[in-house]
Amino acid sequence: MNSITVLGSGTSTGIPMLGCKCDVCKSQDVKNKRLRSSILLQIDEVKILVDTTPDLRTQFLNNDIDDIDAVIITHDHADHLHGIDDLRPLCFEHPLSIYTSKNCEKDIKTRFPYMFKEKHPDAGSIPVISLETVELGKSFDIKGVSFEFFLLPHGPFTTLGFVQGGFAYLIDCSDIPPSTLQLLKEKNLELLIIDCVQRPPHKTHLNVDKAFNFIREISPKQAGLIHMGHGLEHEKLAKEAKDNFDFPVFPLYDKLKLNYR
Repeated sequence: MNSITVLGSGTSTGIPMLGCKCDVCKSQDVKNKRLRSSILLQIDEVKILVDTTPDLRTQFLNNDIDDIDAVIITHDHADHLHGIDDLRPLCFEHPLSIYTSKNCEKDIKTRFPYMFKEKHPDAGSIPVISLETVELGKSFDIKGVSFEFFLLPHGPFTTLGFVQGGFAYLIDCSDIPPSTLQLLKEKNLELLIIDCVQRPPHKTHLNVDKAFNFIREISPKQAGLIHMGHGLEHEKLAKEAKDNFDFPVFPLYDKLKLNYR
């Protein structure tokens, strides 16, 4: 059995959002307190982090994580990338492999060039990072674990989605192309985690209605909603999802653990 730990379930601002006094931001319900979206996969003994959010250090401390084997970066937006420097203590002595798309690889090297220069003996605590580009539309191996990667539209940008076994991860997307939707339907997924940022339509993300419609089309055994903003209160969204589906669909929350085969 493979496991997923939800390290963060919130949108780019995190919840509570700085300066906001809305009911969700002021909520005392721990399920409404959302760090930026990220997950940790554990397949057998292999631990793979998906995205390095600005909350990464806190996420690792909150979940007692002290080592990982690889990292997947879905795209280069700050809320999914800019915690990358927090990986340093995990790779002072041995290299850590980071996998991403071709375009994102270029942006990472531009923003964090010091991570990829040759290590100098007098340079101090420089991480040892190996940056690799994934292949799209075919089986791709990460530390002995098979993934199938594809690009999703994120408004005018793209983000990396994937299938691993019976699990699919669709983060930061404004649509799902027909060919990818067909692939996901054919997989008979055990678990789908899908973007769901707010109730009104959004230019670069799925809203509640679009997320629900795609969940119906894909028809996994269960589905979790992620990347939620402060317009979505946990218990209300959980009830709405339960009322709309005859299989488990639910908003995720930080530190939740899920299993799949």
